[in-house]
Amino acid sequence: MKAVKPVLKADVIKLIKVNPEAAGVGTEPAETQRTVFCTVRSIGMQEAYQAMGQGLNPEFRVILAHDFEYEGERICELGGVRYDILRTYVTETDGIELTLQRVALNAKPVPATEGVG
Repeated sequence: MKAVKPVLKADVIKLIKVNPEAAGVGTEPAETQRTVFCTVRSIGMQEAYQAMGQGLNPEFRVILAHDFEYEGERICELGGVRYDILRTYVTETDGIELTLQRVALNAKPVPATEGVG
């Protein structure tokens, strides 16, 4: 029986930095956005169940070809939907993998954990 490889999807992602100091009184924080190419992958079953046990709901993993393309952003947009970046992981090929969870309305970004691989 032939092993099935996970389907990869090439896409673009907007990485969003929020600068609360640049906002005026009573206004939303200023944002800067950058668009980079990525590969979208699904979340593994084991990772999903472990995250759910901690009250998290990761939906996707995206892989950027180079780790220097990621500058510590905590929010991103993929396909017009906003996500928190839950976790980062530097890959063996010096890319970086970002684990994403849909942003809840009126919620602050979730602090990320960082792994080295």
